[in-house]
Amino acid sequence: MSTNPQEDVYKEYLNYDWDSFTEFQEGLQEILDNYLTNLKEQDPSITSIPSLDKQQLIDQAKSFFFCNKTGHIINLDDYNEWKLHNGPSNKKIEEITETQSDAPPYSSNYQELVELITSGKPVPGIKHIPDTVLTDQGSKPTASQRQKPWEVKQENDQ
Repeated sequence: MSTNPQEDVYKEYLNYDWDSFTEFQEGLQEILDNYLTNLKEQDPSITSIPSLDKQQLIDQAKSFFFCNKTGHIINLDDYNEWKLHNGPSNKKIEEITETQSDAPPYSSNYQELVELITSGKPVPGIKHIPDTVLTDQGSKPTASQRQKPWEVKQENDQ
């Protein structure tokens, strides 16, 4: 195994046996069916999910089920970047498959995540959104102040 724990997670994800994972297969089919139903409601002439949308749905479902099943944290953007530049060869994939049976049943990723959060370090895969307030971009009130019921009555009496 490599010295980079996140790379080990990526390799495990890459080699995961999705075909025999029935919970994933059933969940994916339900996701795809619901998505196609929504598309048909918008345009009844649609008969299938566009390939890019379908691949994105499959990738998101794999990520969700993988995280729930293994307890590992995976960011698809980071994974795809790693796969593009560091994707293992077939030989490495076979080696990973052989060593997976020796892997401990629980991941240390949770402990690493806790350490990152408690130490205030950035967590990989989490995008930082700065706390900014945009000034002078609000709208100015233009409606008159609402009158109280007794004020309305006084105007009607006059």
